[in-house]
Amino acid sequence: MLDELRKLIEAGEASSLSSVINETLRSRIESRRQARQAREYIEEHLLGGERLSEAEVVEARGMLAAVRARAAARRSSGATAG
Repeated sequence: MLDELRKLIEAGEASSLSSVINETLRSRIESRRQARQAREYIEEHLLGGERLSEAEVVEARGMLAAVRARAAARRSSGATAG
C-alpha cells in the first residue's frame, strides 16, 4: 500500500503522504456525517420518528454496496470500450 501511495506522490496526484492520509480521513469523516444525516432524515420524515432496526441498516448498506459495484463496473467497462 505504501508503494502505491508513493506512486501517487511521484505522479503528482498528491503532495505528500500526510496529505493523502488527511484527505482520506476527511473523506471518511464526511461520509459518516452524510450517512448519519441520511439516517436521521429517513427516520424523521419517512418513518415518522421510528428508528431503523440494525437489520434494516445492514440491508441498506448491502443495497448501497451493490449500487456502487454496478456503477464501478459500468465506469470500468466504459473506460475500456472508449
